Amino acid sequence: MTRLSFPIPLVNAVSAVILSSSALLSSADDWPVYRGPAGTGISNEAGLRDSGEATVAMKAEVGLGYSAPIISGGKVVVSGHDGAKKDTLFCFDEKTGAELWQFSYEQPLGDLYFQGGTTGTATFDGDKIFHVARQGELFCLNASDGSVVWQKHLQNDFEYMMPTWGFTGAPLVQGDRLYITAGEAGLALNKADGTVIWKSDNEEAGYATPYPFEKSGKNLLIFTNKRAYVCVEAESGAEVWSQKWMTRYGVNAADPIVSGDHIFISSGYGKGAVALKWTGAGDPEKVWQSRDMKTQMNAAVLIDGFLYGVDGNESQDGTGLKCIDLLTGETKWAVADVGHGTLSAVGKKLLVLTEQGTLQVADASPEKYEPTFSQQAVKPRVWTVPVFANGKVYCRNAGGEFVALTMGKDG
Repeated sequence: MTRLSFPIPLVNAVSAVILSSSALLSSADDWPVYRGPAGTGISNEAGLRDSGEATVAMKAEVGLGYSAPIISGGKVVVSGHDGAKKDTLFCFDEKTGAELWQFSYEQPLGDLYFQGGTTGTATFDGDKIFHVARQGELFCLNASDGSVVWQKHLQNDFEYMMPTWGFTGAPLVQGDRLYITAGEAGLALNKADGTVIWKSDNEEAGYATPYPFEKSGKNLLIFTNKRAYVCVEAESGAEVWSQKWMTRYGVNAADPIVSGDHIFISSGYGKGAVALKWTGAGDPEKVWQSRDMKTQMNAAVLIDGFLYGVDGNESQDGTGLKCIDLLTGETKWAVADVGHGTLSAVGKKLLVLTEQGTLQVADASPEKYEPTFSQQAVKPRVWTVPVFANGKVYCRNAGGEFVALTMGKDG
């Protein structure tokens, strides 16, 4: 670990994401960061429609990719690739759907074994937006007009090797710091100007977003690289523990899930999942390990002790939605017709977007999966999580079809 340290205070909190300025300056029902303000993939907004038919509030074409939308301060931001030589971040007015600005930069399509396009999700932080491109460009933009505040390059400025499918994972803001998935165990920058606070050694990074949590009074982060999930101290970058996790092609992409003393890690390509127990001292202990939940790209959601996620690889028979018990790993049910779709949650409702583009709502129950709402939202194929914010559900497909459905209490 290479450390360059100078004092930048961190706010001590149970969830560092909640106390990031993006959350503080956003309304309660905004979705300013990937997997939401609490980093769980769960919205606490009330009033999600669970029956009937939703109306389309906006439609747009945003280019090729899988990046999820973020919503803050009346703005919606999502990115895509033009299929030729550039990525673009699009900013829309949340109420009207009108385009407010675009920010473009040169970027190869990167269609290695898939359609290519953008993969990482941007992050709102008050009046700023942070974004990482697959080749390693790192931008800080003004949310008002998309102009550049500062920019860096993970390869050129910090000498990190690019992962096989490019850099990805959403930037994470904590106080005055910006954390990036890069190297062996992350990179910490001053968010004001992109200068280094600490940096981990050069290594091929994983594809998950930095995961913040607190234990024993310390702010901690879990990063992924191609061989492991690594926990470090947020303040210094010092390694706390490393869980070896060898996945085919080095694709450790799904965010970990931390609940009390339990840590859940899962990946695709036949690897499966492990539940660890860690009390805050020593190394985590394995509770169970199985191949019954293999989240290739998107993390599961945890509700009342049960994990709901897409098990299996894309283009693989049997891939579908599954529910397992966090404490035992026992499979409660599995349904295949979701395919390699994705999901988030609203309270104790599952918000599922099938690979074929059908939006479904169902109670999060370990007894069965029984949608009470089902409506075609976008055309196939879909690997990007649906996002519920301020009464609308945002959906996008790989080809760039981007829609918002009115599904709140007033819709």
